[in-house]
Amino acid sequence: MKKVYFKFRILGIAALIIILGFLFNFFYTTQVLSNKQYTTVWNWDDDHDAPVFLTMSLSKKWAEQNLYTGGQYDFSIYNRTKSDITDWTIDMELPDDIHTIRDGNIWNVTYKQAAGRLHLESDEYTSVIQHDSFKTFGMILIGDGEFKPLPATISYKLKASVFTQPLFTVLTFLAFIWCMYLVVCISEYVIKRKAADKERKDKEIILQSMSTFINFIDAKDPYTKGHSQRVATIAAELARRMGMTETEAEHLYYAGMLHDAGKIGVPDGILKKVGILTADEYRIIQQHSSIGGLMLSNFTSIEGIREAALYHHERYDGKGYPEGRSGKDIPLFGRIICVADTYDAMARDRCYRKHLSKEKILSEFMENSGTQFDPSIATFMIEMVKDGTAESITDGM
Repeated sequence: MKKVYFKFRILGIAALIIILGFLFNFFYTTQVLSNKQYTTVWNWDDDHDAPVFLTMSLSKKWAEQNLYTGGQYDFSIYNRTKSDITDWTIDMELPDDIHTIRDGNIWNVTYKQAAGRLHLESDEYTSVIQHDSFKTFGMILIGDGEFKPLPATISYKLKASVFTQPLFTVLTFLAFIWCMYLVVCISEYVIKRKAADKERKDKEIILQSMSTFINFIDAKDPYTKGHSQRVATIAAELARRMGMTETEAEHLYYAGMLHDAGKIGVPDGILKKVGILTADEYRIIQQHSSIGGLMLSNFTSIEGIREAALYHHERYDGKGYPEGRSGKDIPLFGRIICVADTYDAMARDRCYRKHLSKEKILSEFMENSGTQFDPSIATFMIEMVKDGTAESITDGM
């Protein structure tokens, strides 16, 4: 589930980046691109493939006072960009043979005429020219002959759309990928949540089954009631302090719960005997580790269960039982359960003696580290005794 939660955090960061990208696209388009001034110089005989261009036609012509020529001139301004045009103006020089623009005879634009130059600005009708369209305007000019326009300077702003920007396309694609990945993560979360719930229920069943079995053993010897659970808890804490994974610690807990399973085959009279055991009785009680290993030989779904039952009475110096293994030849689970089992045996009352003091327990672990116990494990057990963790575990169960 941690990986799924990590993916959701990544999705959250990605969503923030995408949102910031859309905000930047909106700001840049509306505040920067839409306020940028574009200028083009138009020669009337230029190719009409330009983004913005003008056309002119003479629709009417007449003689004016038999001296001048009057004409009605119709203009069109074309927008071939991908955006609408706003705030456009046209500046051009008037030829010397054009004497005047007849007052009141100019439409769809406003104008200023000074020093032989004509300045045109859009009015309400022509203020916006949509992309791939045009607007018309016109005027009546009086001159010596027909009007032959000189090059014109066209200035305009683009009413840029946030939806036509390349960044918007990229962000939209990323948002789509984000949505798809979100669906995948949600599906994975649902599947893993169901699996986690099933695993939790399976663990409950396993623990209940183990606890039920352990109760049979506890019923044989009241002095060891709760022993297996305490050993399991101490072993799991040792595993964590040794840097083992949580899964390994969990498996050690299960191993601790069943480490004495073989005692089910030991007669009650021997388990509950108050006095010193005879040699034969001691051999019989030693058999519980072999019996437990045999009982759990087919329990392979949880790692280390059999090894913990079979080898938890082996000694690091090779003087233990049932096989006399030594050092690292003893499986790790067996070495850890050995330390946890010995601590609980010393810290609790038994039918043959009272529990040992904290100082005596520390002394036993220090003196037998490297002989009875793996020194690398005994170090952590000593630490747990000193900081009170081990005592809180045994007193709480």
